[in-house]
Amino acid sequence: MHGCKISTFLKAAIIIIFVFWMTIPEIPANEVQIDVLVSHNESPYTEVLTGFQNYIVEQKIQMKCSTYILENKKAPISQISLEIKKNKPGLIFTVGTIPTVEALKVFDDVPIVASLILDENTMKRARNSTGVILDFPIEAQFFWLKSFLPEAKKIGVMYNPLENQEKIRRAGEIARKMGLELNPVKVHTPKDIPNALKSLANNADVLWGINDALVFNSLTARHILLFSFRNRIPFCGLSSAWVEAGALYALEYDFYDIGVQCGEKAVKIIRGAGVNSVPVSLPRKLLYTLNLKTARHMKIDIQEEHIRNAYKIFEE
Repeated sequence: MHGCKISTFLKAAIIIIFVFWMTIPEIPANEVQIDVLVSHNESPYTEVLTGFQNYIVEQKIQMKCSTYILENKKAPISQISLEIKKNKPGLIFTVGTIPTVEALKVFDDVPIVASLILDENTMKRARNSTGVILDFPIEAQFFWLKSFLPEAKKIGVMYNPLENQEKIRRAGEIARKMGLELNPVKVHTPKDIPNALKSLANNADVLWGINDALVFNSLTARHILLFSFRNRIPFCGLSSAWVEAGALYALEYDFYDIGVQCGEKAVKIIRGAGVNSVPVSLPRKLLYTLNLKTARHMKIDIQEEHIRNAYKIFEE
């Protein structure tokens, strides 16, 4: 297995770090150049990179790679496009929304495999991209909701229609098929949230959190969790940070496996598959975190099996 060549490239506000994987002197003619563009040199980005790298190695793909870690979120990929073009990559792997969006602007003739992005629309107009979206199938989310809260039937959810109208429509159909009732409330500005919560107080057994930048963020979290606590309506959080703050549970991603999934897509493309024949997918592995203090406050009995299998538990 041949590895990465170390080089440096500094421009404007961007810091580019070339990550050295492995180095072996001889470089075969059939070696594949893979350029990796990463938002940050920290977890979970590094976990995704490790999963991707290890899978490529296991498949005995002969490759040379240059990894660019963009520490400045606002730095455009155009500043390093000339360096990348000199590499003549056979494939570009992006980790994070910013490098994905910028790479798609600059490279339309190189296959791009993307990860750690929240919105599939990011790649919809590009014919040269595929990847793994950070979301879970709605069916899986409702399956676990019923597992943790078997008596809950009415699901309350707040959403920004500009971002999630289609998702809420699909969720309503799926909920009906699973014997659940979805009660969505539109939120056009953060000021709408108090009234939206008030309308759900008597119309929801559980609050469902979704990827919605307007509704669920660090500025709205305290108000939502306080409402959940006071009304004893459990909130299904979006991450372990929400659970630690008071949400009952949250589904979590296995970031290493997301990297492996992207590696699988990359290998298919390297071996001749067209990018369009390698569909965008969702994470296939699911973890979850629990807040047992919240469960006790709301008098919710969590099955011992679910407690044993939790990825992380918050008790105090």
